Amino acid sequence: MNYILIVFLTYVLHLLLKLNWISTAVVLVFLMITQYFHRRKNTGFKAERQRFLDVSLYIDTLLYSFLKEKKIIRAFEDVKSTLEPGTMRDVVSKAIEHMMLTFDETQVFVDAMKIIEDEYKCNRIVSVHEFMAHAEYYGGDIEESAKILLEDKSAWERRVLRNIEERQRMFKQIILSVVMSVIISGIILYLPILNMDISSNIIVQILAVVLVIMDDMIILWGQKFLETDYLSIDLLPDDEKHAKKLEEYRKYNPAKEFKTSLLMAVIPAIITGYLLYKGRSWPAVVAMGITLVMLNQHRIGHRLMKKNLIAEVKSAFPKWLMDLALLIQSENVQVAIQKSREHVPVILKDEVELLVNRLEVEPESSSPYHRFLDCLKLPEINAAMGMLYAVSIGNSGSCGSQIDELITKNLELLDVSDTARLKDKTAGMYLLFLAPVITASFKLIVDMAVFLLSFLAYKVG
Repeated sequence: MNYILIVFLTYVLHLLLKLNWISTAVVLVFLMITQYFHRRKNTGFKAERQRFLDVSLYIDTLLYSFLKEKKIIRAFEDVKSTLEPGTMRDVVSKAIEHMMLTFDETQVFVDAMKIIEDEYKCNRIVSVHEFMAHAEYYGGDIEESAKILLEDKSAWERRVLRNIEERQRMFKQIILSVVMSVIISGIILYLPILNMDISSNIIVQILAVVLVIMDDMIILWGQKFLETDYLSIDLLPDDEKHAKKLEEYRKYNPAKEFKTSLLMAVIPAIITGYLLYKGRSWPAVVAMGITLVMLNQHRIGHRLMKKNLIAEVKSAFPKWLMDLALLIQSENVQVAIQKSREHVPVILKDEVELLVNRLEVEPESSSPYHRFLDCLKLPEINAAMGMLYAVSIGNSGSCGSQIDELITKNLELLDVSDTARLKDKTAGMYLLFLAPVITASFKLIVDMAVFLLSFLAYKVG
């Protein structure tokens, strides 16, 4: 069926772009080859989306079952009974077999759950597994922690599903843009001007084939945005350079940086003086503008660095706070902060270490909390840290409500930051939407040039 559709599409292009039979054959062969890659990308998209949906169902079923059974192995058996045949069910079966058949390890459950974590690279699966392992080995009240995990999972599911829908919508727009570019490119060939037909020109024929190839590549590129790993799409970059950026920002020295800017502005300033001396006003204005930019490059760079850091910190902070909120269910705030260092995002690693050290010196003071990321002066982070301090000293009557408020605020922060990050990752699709306009415009310009030359030759003749 696909091959019949390709033959039909090729014949439509043959008529629309007035392709000769050689060009038509080239287009047909090209589309026959690329349809394999299109089909493969589409299959990959469906598989990645299904993996995400499988994980979403797995987390929900596992947590609710664990709340009911209070035992890991029983929870996994319940999950297996609800799953349809497929990869997820097979992996869960392997984990259960490991739990039931392994007797010589101290952390059988942890190793069994690692089988699932290795197959599905997802931070939320890891968080759920760690919570269950801690509850299995140490006991305690699990209701609130499970509630936090379920709320976070629901918000994550909504975000990713919205992003998938957005990507599909934009992909349809890319296809529509490609169709319109081809139609517009074909219209000029049917203009009834002096009964001239430029379609037989070799340049016009080559460009028509190139147009089809480029537009098909644009569609293929657009499919890459659909075929992505939706389980790890919101992961933060695990790179030490992001932590160094915060340290560089904190150590910023305006006086020292100004000296560097002053040196960079010397040559543009000399050029400005020379141009003014020669009476060349407009070039002097341009050179003067460059001089001013060089004089202030340290301030511009500092502001851009702050803007980038704020975006990264706003993504990392709620994820750290989520781990903290889970730990607070069974630990006091100071111990929870110390334990949270195990999973802290890289960009916050040094800052959390500073917080731990300050709390060791001033365990009862609010100063360590208020000094957290004070170099960026972010109101939402200051408010969250103030609430964290209130929880650390909270009375038994209000502590529960303070923790609930902290969790609610954190989920809001996480939703805003992750939504913005997901939107940034689809920005390339907007460029692809505009790409067919460029290909069509180029062909139209060349076609008009060929038409003009043909018209002049006709006049001369």
